[in-house]
Amino acid sequence: MQVPELPLDMDYPELPGYEITGMVGKGAMGCVFRGRHRGDGQDVAIKTLLVEDPSLQRALANEWEVLSRVEHPYLINEREILQHEGRAYLVMEFVESQTLTRWIEAASPRQRMDEGGLILEKICEVLAYLHSQSPPVIVRDLKPDNVLVLKDGTIKLIDFGIARALEGGAKTEVALKGFASANYAPLEQYSSNATTGIASDVYSLGATTYHLVSGQAPMAAIDLLTYSKDPEKMLLALGIDQDWAELVGAAMRSKPTQRVTLPTFRVRIPRPKPAGAVATPPPIPRPEPPARPSSSSSLIGWLVLALALLALAVFFPLK
Repeated sequence: MQVPELPLDMDYPELPGYEITGMVGKGAMGCVFRGRHRGDGQDVAIKTLLVEDPSLQRALANEWEVLSRVEHPYLINEREILQHEGRAYLVMEFVESQTLTRWIEAASPRQRMDEGGLILEKICEVLAYLHSQSPPVIVRDLKPDNVLVLKDGTIKLIDFGIARALEGGAKTEVALKGFASANYAPLEQYSSNATTGIASDVYSLGATTYHLVSGQAPMAAIDLLTYSKDPEKMLLALGIDQDWAELVGAAMRSKPTQRVTLPTFRVRIPRPKPAGAVATPPPIPRPEPPARPSSSSSLIGWLVLALALLALAVFFPLK
């Protein structure tokens, strides 16, 4: 599929009500512009497609539908979806941030595990919110590129083009093969005979955590299965702490029913150790209390004492 080139110094499209001031990013299928609402002056992000594809148009409309019915501090706020000159534009709030992928690249290994744990807790919080909706909202494309990290450590989860409501055990669309990210998607996300659910997001969370603590993307689920690779053992071989490796391994199991639950994952996120912390010494063992003498031992003791007193009386009679 031919994708038109859009240089950074391109002439930006005219969109009624908005002034487009720059480009945030560009992918194979779409791009995100930065703009400003002409009425209230608010900075916005404007997402549009670069190719005419009905499935992509549905994905953009689906993202709008999902964002318009949920509200959480860790989700991007939508403004509107517009049609202009045959092209759809999704207008959202703009936040100064970097993707989690960029954050990982800039962080030290220790920082990734210490501060990264706080980021993971926030991701768990917003996932729990989405899963608590009626019906639950399944993200299905959680990955470091779709997590924005703000300067204050807050996060924003983005890109809900292939999110779905978990209703009636509906099967997963085969078209997801063209959209989902192989390194972060579970096996069931690529089968028309399977159903994606909350456990699917847990797998993606585990794969995102793998990238976070190791600094590199995990193998695709199909490759893990084909080559009998275990994410936990792979992390241990890289020198990652065992508690992190075990957590990732529990989330990235092939069978959804064998994966750790989201609440358990959140509880098991390793907490950073304070700088200069000293390990707590083991408790000092208490001495065993002396054994109480038996009744026979007590009787013998009294007889010995009486005989001793009698002997003293014989040798040293009272005057």
